[in-house]
Amino acid sequence: MTAIASDSSTSGLIFAGRLPLAWRELPNLPDAAELREVERANLIILHTLFALDMHAGDFGDDPITLANATELKRLDFKVGLLLELVGQLYARQQAIPPERSVILAVNGLSWQADSAPPAGSLLRLELYCNLSYPRPLVLHARLAEAVSNAYGWEIRTRFHDPGEPLQGALERYIFLQHRHTVANSRRSAR
Repeated sequence: MTAIASDSSTSGLIFAGRLPLAWRELPNLPDAAELREVERANLIILHTLFALDMHAGDFGDDPITLANATELKRLDFKVGLLLELVGQLYARQQAIPPERSVILAVNGLSWQADSAPPAGSLLRLELYCNLSYPRPLVLHARLAEAVSNAYGWEIRTRFHDPGEPLQGALERYIFLQHRHTVANSRRSAR
């Protein structure tokens, strides 16, 4: 995972990094009931990722509180390690797609590919945000643009009508990735 920045073609922050991504063309969108179910599943996945992302915080200088915080951090590390190992075992049983350079925004996704789908194609995207919890976000999108470059094609899509709760959860996911990037850069600078 790499940079987070603002982009004039999208609203708000974007996440730019490498994540496993699979896509396929669709003849038409699923019906409204299936789209609602996919959105509900995406919200559950994102909320699970948010819960996995919580860590024991700073509890000040009180020795008792500090000892409790240290114990919480130790347990948090162990649970995180266990989840990572179970996730790796599960991922081996799944057909996880290869990582690709992606740019995720609240309203669309862009990535590098060897070939481009036909103009205006409807796509079903499966984006794996965290291999410790290898369940993909399933997003329906329309191809907005395919631009040829030295590496193949840059595919740019726009999501099909995500609801406000999903947009809010995607914004939060992108923001949390931004916080991780800032925290990691501060640790590296020390």
